[in-house]
Amino acid sequence: MKKSLYYILILCVLFCASCRDEDIILSKPGEPIAPVTNMQYSVAEDKVTLTWDLPTTIPEDIVKPIAVLVKVSVDGRNAGTYVITDAPVSYTYSPYDPSKQYRFTVKAQGDVNTTDPHRSKLRISPGHTIAF
Repeated sequence: MKKSLYYILILCVLFCASCRDEDIILSKPGEPIAPVTNMQYSVAEDKVTLTWDLPTTIPEDIVKPIAVLVKVSVDGRNAGTYVITDAPVSYTYSPYDPSKQYRFTVKAQGDVNTTDPHRSKLRISPGHTIAF
């Protein structure tokens, strides 16, 4: 009985000690990048082509041209994350299998001119997702 209480007490102490209130960064300083718009897809044979419009205004502190981050999921599993540079407006994914479920998330991504080693040099827009 004593031994059981001892183990329970140790577990409670470990549980309470591991819970800390961390500061969560909700946003990065500076003007956010707007998300991509007008995202569409087309399927041809074994390829899926995504198209979108880039944000019309890019914050001044973002290095141009911006990049685009594309996250791909197939049947609920991560199938890769791709960064496409030079302000792309399309991406082609293959091989496409019509018997599977696909989910693509596209985000605008830009480098920020900063010399502060404690600040990220990367700013990413909210994602636009399409699933089929």
